[in-house]
Amino acid sequence: MADDHPEDTTGAARRKGEADAWGAFGLIISGVLVWGLIGGLVGAWLDSALPVMVGLLLGMGGGLYLVWFRYGRA
Repeated sequence: MADDHPEDTTGAARRKGEADAWGAFGLIISGVLVWGLIGGLVGAWLDSALPVMVGLLLGMGGGLYLVWFRYGRA
């Protein structure tokens, strides 16, 4: 088993990369879901579809910003 040796870091690096990818995916999806839901509630209150779209776009932008902030900076 190659993962039993402490000097073999390729498996650990691969798992960290996969965890980072899933973390980035989770940030984007949660931003879209949370802000889309808020936009949906505001849209139902105002009887308009525009707040839903604004909420989805804000969630996507916020999620992408958080991914850049957490994983993209050197």
